[in-house]
Amino acid sequence: MCARKIKEKKDVKETYSQLARSYYSDLTANDMLYAKIIRSTISKGTLKSINLDEIPEGYYFFTAADFGEQNYVETLDIQTEIFASNEVCYKGQPLGIIAGPDVKELKRLLTLVKVDIEKDPAAKTKEKDFPYAQRFIRTGKAKKPEEFLKSFPKKNWDIRGTWTSVLNAPSCNEPNGAYVTYEKDVLTICTPTQWPKHLYDNLKRVFNLNSDNIKIKKTISSSPHTNTIWINTVLAIQASLIAIKTKKPVKLQLSRHEHVDFITKKSPITIKMRSSVRKDGIIDANQILIELDSGYHNPFAAEILDRLVIAANNIYSIRNLEIIAKAYESNNPPVSFNIESIDSQAFFAIENQIEKICQTAGFLPAEFRLKNFERKIVMPFNFSNERFREGMGALERQSDLNRKFVSYTLEAKDHKINSSSITNIPSRGIGIACGFNGIGYYGTNIFACNQKMEVTLEKDGSLTIHALPPSSSTLEIWKNTAAQILEIDPKQIKLNSKLDMKDDQPVPESVYSNLSIMTYLLKKCCLDIQAKKFRKPLPISSSKGITANQKKLWNKEKFSGVPFFTTSFGLVICEIVLDPYTYKINVKNINVIINAGKIVLPTIAKNTVRLSIQHTLSELVENEILDYDKINITFMNSERESTQIDGLISRILPAAFTSALSQAIAHEINTLPVKAEDIFKEMALDENTGYSK
Repeated sequence: MCARKIKEKKDVKETYSQLARSYYSDLTANDMLYAKIIRSTISKGTLKSINLDEIPEGYYFFTAADFGEQNYVETLDIQTEIFASNEVCYKGQPLGIIAGPDVKELKRLLTLVKVDIEKDPAAKTKEKDFPYAQRFIRTGKAKKPEEFLKSFPKKNWDIRGTWTSVLNAPSCNEPNGAYVTYEKDVLTICTPTQWPKHLYDNLKRVFNLNSDNIKIKKTISSSPHTNTIWINTVLAIQASLIAIKTKKPVKLQLSRHEHVDFITKKSPITIKMRSSVRKDGIIDANQILIELDSGYHNPFAAEILDRLVIAANNIYSIRNLEIIAKAYESNNPPVSFNIESIDSQAFFAIENQIEKICQTAGFLPAEFRLKNFERKIVMPFNFSNERFREGMGALERQSDLNRKFVSYTLEAKDHKINSSSITNIPSRGIGIACGFNGIGYYGTNIFACNQKMEVTLEKDGSLTIHALPPSSSTLEIWKNTAAQILEIDPKQIKLNSKLDMKDDQPVPESVYSNLSIMTYLLKKCCLDIQAKKFRKPLPISSSKGITANQKKLWNKEKFSGVPFFTTSFGLVICEIVLDPYTYKINVKNINVIINAGKIVLPTIAKNTVRLSIQHTLSELVENEILDYDKINITFMNSERESTQIDGLISRILPAAFTSALSQAIAHEINTLPVKAEDIFKEMALDENTGYSK
């Protein structure tokens, strides 16, 4: 964390915008207490007792009993205990908290806490329990599972694959937590919350506080993992209990180890696919099974499954399609996911399955994809695949895909069957993948496009945008957009982020501040003001949101229709070279074509894509950062509304990379991240024969 040095006594009355650029961990006071969470050391059992016999003066000890009947945080109708009161459900579950002025003494006291838990050996497993959440779809003539098997005739290719992925990117942000004060009956919380409304509502209920007695100051947010969205509320309430009971400032900051285990740690997602492919290259049927461990009480499990199911078949038209998705509850901590790129694990599976089909049956990858695209088949999910064929053709020509695909396939086979005399020739591979980035999912209660934008044209002719602070590039786009519509100087446009928490958006910040939706709503507000400004006196305000008719494009009950408010599409070709001596992977070339509507700021857009490529490459091989030689980025010309570019590359580049690597070593890479030692084992020569293993 790049924490800035801040004066010892920080004024907690700073404005929202000032604190939004600060870290809560920098805030301090002379009489401040530090806090440490007491955690369970076992995964399942009954809590008999927890106590601390000798508590030094100035130190405090609290458990579930101090919350009484309000010992829970409510998230999407799911109640999660703040401290375990009876049943222990996972290793590391909070049992209580201690606080005091000296961190070293707190660590000593942690070792003295006596915890009596009656261990339960019958831990939950996916074989024993019903799914925590599930989703099922089937298209085609088959009505029953046994009828669906008829979609796999013996004359067709029957190709199966199992794909497992979990990309745990290192977290460089400060560990999560909160700085809390309680003065004159006012509770002030400085914390990197991404969901202020969620925190506000739970604080009111748990402590029975009036609205005016709660002040939430949002500090710099951490990465958009699902657990940063709601567990931050749990942490803030734990710290608030101490502040209210002691009337002293309190800082609760997770250790780096706690932050990784309970905030950012993810769980592998396994996707099994079975494809029935005709001799002419048409996929007759796809059977897909998605399974994941959601940990204990995961409020976002249903949302995660929905996104995986929608992405599992990508943009292909398959007459007979069956997708079964299940999330299992377990005695592990609630599993976190990056909600912005959860689709990548589905794209990793379907795009590598297609590459496996091409390698097995001898089809060219671009040609095979086009054969199974837009075949006038009614699919459950509808996307506006504008100029996909044109983009695929352009990318194929730019990369010389067909020639290299055939050439590298033959080279890889030679490496497998020939003697060590040719092992000084580098192994090469080329992979292609496509995918989409769906913005504003209509299907769930929390991500149902409830965003709103409010704009005011002031008496002096300046314009005020009422919104949470976006990135600097997004703010520049907003200013340029508004200035062009209202014919004013961008310097006359300012941002007002002082939002009333009682009226705050009911969705997390990562959704609220979405570039595509909020920019679209900003345009609507400005056009509305433009139409009124010659008929009404200033100031004029306009507030816009997504209409009911737009939301009706998605049928939530039937789980079909247009799932997203807007969608961007991308195609990526990744070419890699393996060093014949070290087996180190070098990314020789990455070609990208993106259709994201009208690009307002091309330079910033290209920089965003480049940064996304660099970040994604850092996650693909365990404990290694991949080098690359050349990146070529092309945006397709379009006059439709701009849509989000950020997040698109992280969804599709992993699949292109593993396809290229699988081709280079003539061995299927079906797990992410890739382990360098596995490549070495596959490529190393047998000491006795001199041939590749």
